[in-house]
Amino acid sequence: METAGLYFYFLGWIGWIIITFFFPKSSVRTFLSILLLLVMAGSATYMNLFGFNVNIAFIFLVFTAIILLAKTMKQKYFLHYFSICTLSLAYVCFVIFEIYDPVWIILDRMWMLSFILLYLSLLLFKTKWERFVFMLTGVLQGEILNSMVLNSVFSYSVIGSYEFLAVLFLTSAGLGTWMIFETVTIYLDSVIQKRVRERQG
Repeated sequence: METAGLYFYFLGWIGWIIITFFFPKSSVRTFLSILLLLVMAGSATYMNLFGFNVNIAFIFLVFTAIILLAKTMKQKYFLHYFSICTLSLAYVCFVIFEIYDPVWIILDRMWMLSFILLYLSLLLFKTKWERFVFMLTGVLQGEILNSMVLNSVFSYSVIGSYEFLAVLFLTSAGLGTWMIFETVTIYLDSVIQKRVRERQG
């Protein structure tokens, strides 16, 4: 199996274990656990759709993004969509530059692209939920645009390859790590402030 596939399955199973056994019991935990299992189960299967070979996992993710967007985007539609398009264009531009000028790819492409998407997600979106939902939507849209461009130039018609899934899961893992860092920082700050007040009192 290629490296991207190993990244994808490793992060997928780690994520499923964390969500299933460490998240509080809720509908969100159930939803995410089932989604991860569906994505991993469908990742090796493709279907022909509008002349493209589309990964079944990609289709699951598209429906998920639509559902989550309907619940998340309640105001500032234009601003949010502009931010999502920024992520999508970053994804497409990275792949195009990689093809035409691969010299500047000094590190592993999946890690570089994931870091760029993670940085933009943290920069453009405020809440934890928005970062996950809008990042997912932006990357999905970027993959569709990227496949359309590559198909018109190189007759490449695959949507949702292992490389895409690995980048998506690496970025999600980065967001999860950042969320833990924020939580720990807030907790430590509250502990320090409490001790300061106790000494002053």
